[in-house]
Amino acid sequence: MTEAISFVLNGRGVRSFADPSCRLTQVLRDGLGFKGTKIGCDAGDCGACTVMIDGELACACLVAVAQVAGAKIVTVEGLPEATRSGKALQQAFLARGAAQCGICTPGMLVSAAALLENNGSPDEAEIADGLSGVLCRCTGYRKIIGAVSDAAAGLNGHDPQPAAGRAVGAQVGRLDGKQKISGSESFGADSIPADALFVRAIRSSHHRAGFALGDLEAYRASHPGIVRVLTHKDIPGRNLFGVIAAFADQPVFAVDETRFRGEAVAAVVGERQTIDALDLSAFPVRWTELKPALTMAEALSAKTLHANRPGNVLIEGRVARGDVDTALTAASCTIEAEFETGFVEHAYVEPEAGWARRVGNRMEVTISTQSPYLDRDDTAAILGLAPQDVRIIPSACGGGFGSKLDLSVQPFVAIAAWVTGRPAAMVYTRPESIMATTKRHPASMRSRMGASRDGRITAMDFQGDFNTGAYASWGPTVANRVPVHASGPYVVPNYRAHSRAVLTNCVPSGAFRGFGVPQTVI
Repeated sequence: MTEAISFVLNGRGVRSFADPSCRLTQVLRDGLGFKGTKIGCDAGDCGACTVMIDGELACACLVAVAQVAGAKIVTVEGLPEATRSGKALQQAFLARGAAQCGICTPGMLVSAAALLENNGSPDEAEIADGLSGVLCRCTGYRKIIGAVSDAAAGLNGHDPQPAAGRAVGAQVGRLDGKQKISGSESFGADSIPADALFVRAIRSSHHRAGFALGDLEAYRASHPGIVRVLTHKDIPGRNLFGVIAAFADQPVFAVDETRFRGEAVAAVVGERQTIDALDLSAFPVRWTELKPALTMAEALSAKTLHANRPGNVLIEGRVARGDVDTALTAASCTIEAEFETGFVEHAYVEPEAGWARRVGNRMEVTISTQSPYLDRDDTAAILGLAPQDVRIIPSACGGGFGSKLDLSVQPFVAIAAWVTGRPAAMVYTRPESIMATTKRHPASMRSRMGASRDGRITAMDFQGDFNTGAYASWGPTVANRVPVHASGPYVVPNYRAHSRAVLTNCVPSGAFRGFGVPQTVI
């Protein structure tokens, strides 16, 4: 039996019997139930797991529990009692609306409390420096810095926000604000049952590849703790999903060939300790690398990726009015230019996470999502169930920005829970999240515009190609919205815009705040 490791947590003595090398985050969250300490990267980059250890800030994901023997640890749950500024900071964050999605808020509050313990009157630069170890993807930091400044002023006897009058001019507090500042807000990985199985996907490391699976039963039998290995053969319903039903083309598990780097071909289901320690390089799969089409130029002249999408064009969008060619010829001034944009990662702090359980012949999925009803419909089809037999329970969403409109862990945990009869959970690693989830569409655009002598735009001719990746996702929405918005806020009497969503062997491109419009405003 592992020897107990004792330390003081939020003023109370506790003991952990975890492996001495276990991450402090896992001990705090799963061993002791302090879920306020969030996990965003497990690499010390995001700071969501920031705690105080003997008064010093540390990323709990980088600390082995053996290192805190005899130490005093403070998490967000203990701030009001363990620090002189904790309560003031929480109230200031609440008043300022400084917690948006809330996934970074515990780390921000702990960092701010450590700052105010040592510097009761920090200026803005000192506050920014004190918070620099914690990333926020939502707020732009201004409200957070303001809240820390307010808390410091309150500690020094000043009230930076005197009471307002009656209803007019009064600020409405966030309905979920108290949960976010206390650390009690429940995100995708925060309510996973203790007895849940865990799931890990086997993904292609090639942009395009053929593959053959080996003896999966022998692999399972040789790894105690693995309960099941899932492939497309284990899917009760259809091996297909997509946010726009008419364009659904993405399999849960690829069959014979993968179309992008990160596509899943199988999933291993087992006890958490086994799954966490699993070396996936030993999984029985043989890859045959094939020539990919990574650029739109390559794809437009390459072999068809999908039989029903000739020329690898998913869809085209058009808007036209007036006589563009005549107006351009008659214009006093014309200008023409080409522009390109690349992939953009959403970079939300919370990775994709959730869990599922089978309830009789129904399925419940608790998930960090932006689209519970789209999730329900696709998950039902994958399980071969009616939509009313699938319940999606949205957790708090630690940032989404469009990418969490698509399925991620939902089909994996739902299938695992369905076939095993046990709760099943999955949390993407940060590299997995970046590799396998949607991005902003890269664009290649050409625009020619004509203007009159007094500076009025008289004509515009726009052509844009958008790399939608290996599968449709939100490509149809992007391709159809771009021609509508390519002229920006201007009324152009002679206007022609044409866009194409082009299929390639890249990670699928999806929704990202604007559906192609931000690319056109360049």
